[in-house]
Amino acid sequence: MNDEQRSAAWQAAGLAVAAQITDGMTVGLGTGRSAAAAIRALGARVADGLSCAGVPTSYGSEALAHEVGIEVTALRDDLDIAFDGADCVTRNGLIVKGAGGAMVRERLVAEAAKRFVVLVDETKLGDTLDAWGLLPIAVLPFAADRVTKQLADLTPARRENPSDDGLILIDLCVPAGEDWVAVADRAWSTPGVVDHGLFVVDPADVLVGYPDGARRLPDVV
Repeated sequence: MNDEQRSAAWQAAGLAVAAQITDGMTVGLGTGRSAAAAIRALGARVADGLSCAGVPTSYGSEALAHEVGIEVTALRDDLDIAFDGADCVTRNGLIVKGAGGAMVRERLVAEAAKRFVVLVDETKLGDTLDAWGLLPIAVLPFAADRVTKQLADLTPARRENPSDDGLILIDLCVPAGEDWVAVADRAWSTPGVVDHGLFVVDPADVLVGYPDGARRLPDVV
């Protein structure tokens, strides 16, 4: 799939989720290229008269929401729906997020939503997460050096830039064949780690975009 096809796939997934949003909904706005396509699609519906409010998961998504005319609000109550992208998705709904560094806010928004929709193109699908291989974690700056030492066997690589919330972002290398849930639990139980990028979702709520439209993950052969 080339860049033009991937862009068309993101747009298809974005249009599909934007079509599910109705008047008065409060919507979680994800981060990344597929989420940006959905924000633009939702903005087009707002321009046509739809009334909704969005809770963005990053400064970038907030800026885009303002740009396309979506009312931005804070995370207070439950959300009607949230959408976001992913770095890698398995067919049983295990996903990795966080390449963009927004996984802490993304989890808060996902857990607040009555329905959480994941938007990907087919290049993000895999039988396991091993092809991706990286589990990002967000760490308090005060604890970053110690966390790095405690998780040294996972070859932690500290990113140059912090998250929007000032957290240190560290990528852990998960060896092939490892239990990703166990690795994520271990990382999260390490003092100073605020969150990680492993999520579990309903496969029926994963929309896979193609240049000619979007399909639910269970319908993808």
